[in-house]
Amino acid sequence: MPIFGHTVQQVVSVAEDENAPTVELARVILQDASMTARVLKLANSVYYNPHEQQISTISRAVVVLGFTTVRSMCLSIALVDSFVQGAPRDRLTRELARAIHAAVQARTVAMARGDESPEEVFIATLLYHLGDLAFWCFSGEAGDRLDTLLRQPGNTPEQAETEVLGFRLRQLTGNLVKEWRINELLSATLRHPDSMDTRSRNITLCHQLARAAEQGWESPQVKQLTRELTELTGQSEKTVNTHLHQNARDAARIAGYYGAAAAAAVIPLPRGEQMLEEEELEVPEYPQPDGMLQLRILRELALLLDDPKSDFNLVMELVLEGMYRGAGMDRTLFALLTPDRRGLRAKFALGGERDSLTGGFHFTRHPQEENVFFHLLDKPAALWFDPARRPEQRRWQTTQLAGVVGRAPFLAAPILVNGNAIGLFYADRALSGRPLDEESFESFKHFAQQAGLGLGHLAQRRR
Repeated sequence: MPIFGHTVQQVVSVAEDENAPTVELARVILQDASMTARVLKLANSVYYNPHEQQISTISRAVVVLGFTTVRSMCLSIALVDSFVQGAPRDRLTRELARAIHAAVQARTVAMARGDESPEEVFIATLLYHLGDLAFWCFSGEAGDRLDTLLRQPGNTPEQAETEVLGFRLRQLTGNLVKEWRINELLSATLRHPDSMDTRSRNITLCHQLARAAEQGWESPQVKQLTRELTELTGQSEKTVNTHLHQNARDAARIAGYYGAAAAAAVIPLPRGEQMLEEEELEVPEYPQPDGMLQLRILRELALLLDDPKSDFNLVMELVLEGMYRGAGMDRTLFALLTPDRRGLRAKFALGGERDSLTGGFHFTRHPQEENVFFHLLDKPAALWFDPARRPEQRRWQTTQLAGVVGRAPFLAAPILVNGNAIGLFYADRALSGRPLDEESFESFKHFAQQAGLGLGHLAQRRR
């Protein structure tokens, strides 16, 4: 079975590290344009954002919805993406539909119970049949044989799985969860599926509900499970019933946001309702300049600066996101001067090839050598570096500079806090080959200026 995608592994890595900074999660998301679009779609949905606060950036999503919620969204999107890329099978589609439906139901039930971490319940429920999902996604010929056997009357899943594979898919789920160390609640529930522990029952009852609803929302099984969930939440049966029906609608919509349209279509809706088709998300390979998005990001920056929880990293991440997504850059980077002002080192970057750019972007001041970045910091002013059009800049086109950023034109601007340069922003369109223009330069400069003002505001507040 192939290893799941790079983004899944990165999200799992951040998810495992309780001390991972908020900005690290934002960076993982922003390096994937499709995930960025889908997280923002989810962040603005009524299910996750009932007060309908407009969220235009990943940084703002983390602040408004919380690190755990956005991390849960990312992990869900990344995993569903892996399954959607697999071979198209009816069984995979149905398993995925049940997983998403059950997870959406379970999160709402957990919130009604006052659970300490509804997102942990959501992920545990989503992955409760991880082995089944992984198998039907990557199984090939073995999947064909198991599918044939399961269609024959008299064969139970237990018998068929053991005959074809020599093990149960539930065992595969247990091993994958143990290896990935995703969720201790899920591990405990898999070990004791009949446990009366409230959180484990939350998971198993919602999985039973997702399956039972396929026989109709008025079926005896659904009515019995509704009564059990009423007892679990302490709410009235009428309230629970209303929530379950709305959750089914939300689950179908969220499955679509995940990119699992086929699964969304088979999630059973109450009273024979039909799901309204959502417009497909169009995600360009590289961010396009968007004036309205720039205005929304600047507004979110103002809101962030008024938030007592805001800090240096959050402000810089939001500004970088504004340059990257709002001004439509391929790569953006933020670098800081060392305390002795003789060195300049990248702190973090967004966009393609961000790791290699960050790793190579460190410069040391030498009296006998020209360096465009130290020149910019000594005489603070934004710069559009394009030696082909500006011959006076050719003295700065060194071998070291070309080795780090390439030979394409770029933009750079100092970060000025109370008149002192502390570092700089860098941006280019080197990967796409798109030209820079006056409008993008003005947008870039404006974000750099706002960063300096914002950091000055933070420094003033801490005095």
